[in-house]
Amino acid sequence: MLSASISIISLSCFPGFQSRAFSSEPVQINAEQMSGSMSERSPNSVTTLAQLTGTEWLLEDLGGAGVIDNLQTTLRFDEANRISGRGGCNQYRGAAQLTGEASESPFTVGAVASTRMMCSPAVMNQETRYFQALEKAQQIKLEGPYLLIYGEDGTAPLRFTQLEAQRESTSENTSESTADRTIVAFEGRRNAVRIFTQNGQTLINVYDKQSRLTWMRANPVAIEQTDAGTQYVPIRSESQMTVFVPNSGETPTLTINGKVDR
Repeated sequence: MLSASISIISLSCFPGFQSRAFSSEPVQINAEQMSGSMSERSPNSVTTLAQLTGTEWLLEDLGGAGVIDNLQTTLRFDEANRISGRGGCNQYRGAAQLTGEASESPFTVGAVASTRMMCSPAVMNQETRYFQALEKAQQIKLEGPYLLIYGEDGTAPLRFTQLEAQRESTSENTSESTADRTIVAFEGRRNAVRIFTQNGQTLINVYDKQSRLTWMRANPVAIEQTDAGTQYVPIRSESQMTVFVPNSGETPTLTINGKVDR
């Protein structure tokens, strides 16, 4: 059995950014079947970061805990082994490296440097967990439409989908795009709501900001147009729930069992 040695990369500070350093001790990872020709590898393996250069990805799941649906957390692969993106509140940058040639490629990210804006506690909590997960990255791979980054503990990975504009421009099938499109996204007092289309369906996600759980995910909705606006009603729901989007441009509302979340 062969082994690959991975070291965390130190990152020089960028102007206006704050760097958080983590341990730089080498991490030893055993990887089987690290030899072989390119044709023998999985078609979803990532063998060089050049494969990902110029692509940008949207975070869909953070270690199995879901994400705040109307929060844009992104990862972009820049040139020269650099990454950047939005953490949800702050912009960030970092250094990345792909080592070895395993079917699930060993991958590391150096200390992340970010701007220093402050947002709501829920947003800051998710952003901190996201940065920590990036800095603990050990493996990266493509699985269908998803980019997966695994940490050192081998638990649920960071799961990303490629941003819509890039999927459309790089897709070989230009006659039909499976990319999703947000129709409306807003926050109530307790819940964050996102209504979007995907594969021709209109779906809804609802995220509880207190429990930090997405308790309704990709639920189909019935749509009713009125003179005052558009009403969306989840088809499968244990609660009586509606989302109303006024034509006047006022803030949409979420009503659960007769109570408006505002």
